[in-house]
Amino acid sequence: MAKRPQDDLFESTTMSFGEHLEELRGCLVRALLGLLIGFLIGLSIANRVVHLIQTPLTMALESYYLDKEKTDLQAGDPLAKSENLNVLKTQELIQDRVQIDPHAILEYLKTSSPEQFQDLEVSRYQFRWANVKIGQAQPLCARLSNPKKDDDQAAWRIWQSLNADQRQMLTQLKDLPSSAEFSSSQQQALLNILNSLLGNRALQQADEFSSTAAAETESPGGGLLDFLSSSEDIDTSRLRAGALSDLRERSKQNELPEEQSRKLNQLLLTAALSDFLNYPEPQLIPIQIWRETEVRVQALGVHEAFMIWLKAGFVSGLVIASPWIFWQLWIFVAAGLYPHEKRYVHVFLPISLGLFLAGVALAFLFVFEPVLAFLFSFNKYMGIDPDPRISEWLSFVLFLPLGFGVAFQLPLVMLFINRLGLVSEALFLEKWRIAILVIFVISMLLTPADPISMLLMAVPLTFLYFFGVGLCRWMPRFKNRMPEGYDP
Repeated sequence: MAKRPQDDLFESTTMSFGEHLEELRGCLVRALLGLLIGFLIGLSIANRVVHLIQTPLTMALESYYLDKEKTDLQAGDPLAKSENLNVLKTQELIQDRVQIDPHAILEYLKTSSPEQFQDLEVSRYQFRWANVKIGQAQPLCARLSNPKKDDDQAAWRIWQSLNADQRQMLTQLKDLPSSAEFSSSQQQALLNILNSLLGNRALQQADEFSSTAAAETESPGGGLLDFLSSSEDIDTSRLRAGALSDLRERSKQNELPEEQSRKLNQLLLTAALSDFLNYPEPQLIPIQIWRETEVRVQALGVHEAFMIWLKAGFVSGLVIASPWIFWQLWIFVAAGLYPHEKRYVHVFLPISLGLFLAGVALAFLFVFEPVLAFLFSFNKYMGIDPDPRISEWLSFVLFLPLGFGVAFQLPLVMLFINRLGLVSEALFLEKWRIAILVIFVISMLLTPADPISMLLMAVPLTFLYFFGVGLCRWMPRFKNRMPEGYDP
């Protein structure tokens, strides 16, 4: 019979079930207290943590908008394109294309600084050449030139409101060949005649325009509200008719300001000469402005920012308290181990922690940028600007590094099942093709629905698989310290 060893390996290491429960309770209480302290510390730095995890997203969004602007600037005048691209490259500014109402700016200047702009003639209500229908300039002049009252009352009233020079100009324009195009001076002459009528308050009171106004304000059917409730399109002619009726009522009571008086005359003239004039629209000027690529990650819910603060504080606190929590778990596990087993934990625990941190660092430092660039490329292709929510991004940031950290435990898992005698080193090497296929499938499940993140996880795991084979070969095996043949 083999000689009994001098020291009993199991002495003072065995614990009863009750003692295990008591040890577990103490470890859990201490771990929770550490987590609570870490959570309180995490709340104090949650703002900086959220700012840190937004950095990859904001950088990707800025790159997306700059690249999109570069594509938009490729067309157009070569000189302007080179200048705009230079501004984009050196100052990282992008263009906004807006349209402004110049009359609103002029009115503001005149109102805010009357001493400087008191002589400024401002009126948004005037005819422009775009208001004259194509090919109807000469017929319009013929219509307004010395008509008879019985044939066309509105045209007769307009003719009576003109002075001798304006009548002579209308006659000259009427005698032009019907196929001839008006020159710029002739266009301006006709517009001057029409615009001179807008300041004539007597014109809007004339009986000759009463029939025109009445025809415009007639609304067959059940009225404007009934029409709007039964049709998807808004009848702008009825809206104009309502404005015309309101302005005429105020004009009769002498309550109409100068600008509104010009507006009323323009409406009356356009209605009376609808065969020749288009309804006046606001004349907007397109301009381009440069602005910085200001990226904002939005929170759409009222409570969302508060919940993000709590979540960021909890995650930060968990990271801060993780050494203490792992230490408490180690105390509980070590209490049930034998002395010859504890030393292996000291070897493999740092390796496991290092692999986990390596996976997290790889995801945060090298994976986010190409993944976001790939996903945003589809936004650019589809013409859909991204508008990410911070809560969704926070979940994405937490999930992806966690998946990488867990997946990077592959070499230790391989070593564990090898030491249990389930899989040999030779079998690992023989089935490497199947193993790589499984790695790609697992990477697909642990990453978002894009091929970039899957590849960035699967490729390192492929190398870690062969690293795990090396661990199985080179790491020391667990030795049985009990003498061979020992019979207790």
